Amino acid sequence: MFAILLLGYIARMHKQAIRIVATLGIAAVLIAGCTGQSTSSDSSSAAPTTASSASGSGSASPTNSSSSARATATSVTTSGNAPAESVPAEVTPVLASVNTEPVPVTGSDGKVYLAYELYLTNIVSTPVTVDSVQALDADSGAALQTYSGADLVSHTRVVGTAPTSSPATSVVLGGGQLGIVWLDPSVAGESELPTSLVHQVKLTFATAPSPLIPVELTESVGTTAVRATPAPTIKPPLEGSNWFDGNGCCDEITPHRGASNPINGQFSFAERFAIDWVQLTPELTLTTGDPTELSSYAYYGAPIRAVADGEIVAVSDELQDQVPGANPPEGSLTLDQYGGNYVVQRFEQNGQSYYAFYAHLKPGTAKAAVTVGQTVSAGDLLGELGNSGNTDSPHLHFHVMDGPDPLASDGLPYQFDSMQLAGQASGDDAIAPLLKGQPLSLAPDGQSGERTDEMPLYLDMVNLTSTASTTRSTSSSGSSSTPSSSGSSSSSSSSSPVSSSTPSS
Repeated sequence: MFAILLLGYIARMHKQAIRIVATLGIAAVLIAGCTGQSTSSDSSSAAPTTASSASGSGSASPTNSSSSARATATSVTTSGNAPAESVPAEVTPVLASVNTEPVPVTGSDGKVYLAYELYLTNIVSTPVTVDSVQALDADSGAALQTYSGADLVSHTRVVGTAPTSSPATSVVLGGGQLGIVWLDPSVAGESELPTSLVHQVKLTFATAPSPLIPVELTESVGTTAVRATPAPTIKPPLEGSNWFDGNGCCDEITPHRGASNPINGQFSFAERFAIDWVQLTPELTLTTGDPTELSSYAYYGAPIRAVADGEIVAVSDELQDQVPGANPPEGSLTLDQYGGNYVVQRFEQNGQSYYAFYAHLKPGTAKAAVTVGQTVSAGDLLGELGNSGNTDSPHLHFHVMDGPDPLASDGLPYQFDSMQLAGQASGDDAIAPLLKGQPLSLAPDGQSGERTDEMPLYLDMVNLTSTASTTRSTSSSGSSSTPSSSGSSSSSSSSSPVSSSTPSS
């Protein structure tokens, strides 16, 4: 949720804490991220937490098992395609695997990103310090991203570590502990994309765990292919000027990027590429009056448009808007209410099925616009931007996933076919003043201009144009439904939700 991001900056004065991702415990599922609330329970040893998001991925099976640890512990000698017998056998006390096969996506800065998570598990009883983690092109051995020191701490969570009063200064895995490292290596263009990645992990033990394991060693582990299928290209779900990307990808471990929730027996990362969209005024302020009044948010009720041709697979429209200015009381929402009123739409591209998730919609507007089974065209009205669910200011939470369940799906990247980059916030510290009615400070050297087939990045401000449909959408039964008027300010109570097995996050 966008406001969690804002409140996190006010609450935490330490610069590193600004970049810290959410907690990993079971409690994080219930009180997390854009669709959840800030929590300090079960934080990692890396640093204090800011927020965690109650949504996830993980439905896609990891592309590599711990067998990738058979690679040499001193250098990269294989891309993972060579027969096992050609690779020297090495003891690797820290096993590694990649959560999901990374999908390339071009960001608004022109770089091509590969965002994913690396699991590191210490299988010996002796604690080990992770000194650095490198993502390498498995074929050439070129280093694409390196984390060490404070950067490694801020991009790593150690599961099961109790909260501490001060930020950790190193990443230490106790015996049997799992650490998750958030990685997003990038290259200058598609021609430089690797076909596979391998990870070089430098380790230090306080004492040698056994005669076969030295005090210091470097493992080459966690080999994974890079998915050849490109990110889908879609229309923006909104239209108008000065839409601000809160909690998006990449580099910064925002509440969305770091949302890691244990769902159905595995960690889920459905919000890996999620964005919280808020629209700033021409003066670049968030509100025009009392922040506890919905009328102070000029973009409240903005039309939400379908990003592609496809079918509606879930609609939830039973919740009232929250009073803005504060998160809902802890425990006041059930898990399936965190996304508020929402729509899930399936669309096809690249020979694959994708699912778009539109959350926190205005009461009554989703069911007035669409029904389950209805076929929609890009630009068709799906509802209106609201403040339902776990949110403290109106915004559209949007992400794309590989399944219909906003919790138990794998978050996938996507690119807008067209947008105009208007600038970027000057930094994390520029966000907190928005809550006080002050304008957003833009980076003086920020990028701008027309963008085609690119993904908005965290802190971007963009102008969006959606293809608004002028025809009615036809349902699967052949009947037609008339969308509700866009921009309506009605706050009537919503009707019963359309029957669906898809929970909201």
